[in-house]
Amino acid sequence: MIINHKSIEMKQFKLLLFLLFLPIFAFSQVFDVEQVKVNPSMMGDYEKFEGMWANAHEEIHKIGNKIGWFLFKVVPNSNQPKPGFDYVILNFYKDAEAKKAGWGVKNMQTLMKKANYGKIKSSEVKRLSSLGGKIKSEVKGYSLSVLDATIEVGSGPVIGDRVIYHGVKALNDDYENYEMKWFKDGHNQDIIEGRRLAWYFNKVQSSTDNADKSMTHVIFERFNPSAPQREAFEPTFIQQMMWKHGGASREFIEDATLELVNFRSSLPQ
Repeated sequence: MIINHKSIEMKQFKLLLFLLFLPIFAFSQVFDVEQVKVNPSMMGDYEKFEGMWANAHEEIHKIGNKIGWFLFKVVPNSNQPKPGFDYVILNFYKDAEAKKAGWGVKNMQTLMKKANYGKIKSSEVKRLSSLGGKIKSEVKGYSLSVLDATIEVGSGPVIGDRVIYHGVKALNDDYENYEMKWFKDGHNQDIIEGRRLAWYFNKVQSSTDNADKSMTHVIFERFNPSAPQREAFEPTFIQQMMWKHGGASREFIEDATLELVNFRSSLPQ
């Protein structure tokens, strides 16, 4: 069967949403990214701490404003400089109004006890909760909106899934068009040929005071680890010029390989 990937172009992007898994991206256009630096002396407790919070997020999702929570750890990669964070958290919302309304929790302590009842001993919940102000030495936050995405292949999220993260600085006004009207076509072709699983292009709408203010966009990519390398080919003049000028429209200011270690989603997988 021959697939014409150009016929798959989405005319209305409001149905696309996530950076990692189609069910979330298909329902949410806004999400928050937290880059977490863990206190080295508490690294052994951090995933337990977030496991307690994972159960809380499951209850929070029932309220309806928030629809997804994903925890990734940074995986060392010899091809990338070590980033200034150890974990990345993604929080997805039903829509912009739901994000503005907040999580909708009146008493977090009560919700935390309810969410972890029968799952984690109350003494352990108390111990982990007491670490809240100390376990994270730094958190940088970014609020993102989804601009575009490729076609998607593969199943829903699975613990151990790996994602490539890029923090990008736009260098000129043409940058978004290069990503969405040129680079995306090549990414879709890679998906059709089995090398890539997904590509998600997002814009930074706001960030915390300590965040990198030069970062304007975020890209998440998923690749097929068992795919063969692309065969060498001679690019056309147009391809050479588009890659040259498209590359000159952006600067990758931080990169990381991320591995999914925990998640909760209110959407069917």
